Amino acid sequence: MPKLIDHAAREVQIAEAAWRVAVRDGVRAVSVRAVAAEAGLATASLRRAFPTQNALLAYCLELAGRRVRDRTAATAAGLAPREGARAVLRQLLPLDAERRLEMEVFLLIGTLALTDADLRPGYDAAHAELATGCRLVLAALGEVGEVRAGLEPDLEASRLHALVDGLALHLLRRPVGEDTAWAERVLDAHLDSLR
Repeated sequence: MPKLIDHAAREVQIAEAAWRVAVRDGVRAVSVRAVAAEAGLATASLRRAFPTQNALLAYCLELAGRRVRDRTAATAAGLAPREGARAVLRQLLPLDAERRLEMEVFLLIGTLALTDADLRPGYDAAHAELATGCRLVLAALGEVGEVRAGLEPDLEASRLHALVDGLALHLLRRPVGEDTAWAERVLDAHLDSLR
C-alpha cells in the first residue's frame, strides 16, 4: 500500500528547512538541493511541493505571516484591552527564538521582494496587514478610553507601525540571547503616551 503523505505538513517541513538555510547561509543559498538536504527529502519531493524557487520563497513569507496571525488571534482573548493590545504587539516583535527566526526570514525574503515581481505581492500584503493591525489595536484602545481625544488615527497607526518595525530591526541587530526587556519598555512607554 502506498505511503500517504500529508502535503500541508510536507510544505511546512520544506519551508522550515528553507528558513534554516536562509538564516544560516543567506537567502541566495535557498536552492532546491540545499533545502532538500536540510529537510531530509529527495529533490523530486521538494519540486512536487514547490516547482520553482519563488514558489517556495513566497510560501515561506506566507507561513511566517500565518504563524503571526495565529499567535496574535490567540493572544488577546480574555485580556483587558490595554493588556490585549500589548500582548498582540509583543507577538510582532522578535522577543524569542521562534519570532526571531520568522522576522529574519521575513526580512531576508522581503529584501528580494523589493525587486522581484513574484515575491512582491506577498511582502506588500504582509506590510498592509501589519498596518491594518496597528489601526485595529489603536481603535480598540480608543473605544475604552486608552487613547486621548484629538489624536489623528491614521497618523498614530503609522507611528505605531513604524515603532514596531523599528523595534523589530533593533532587536535583530542585537546578539541572540541578549535581554529584550528594553523593547517592551519602549512599547509600554509609547502606549502610555497615547493616553
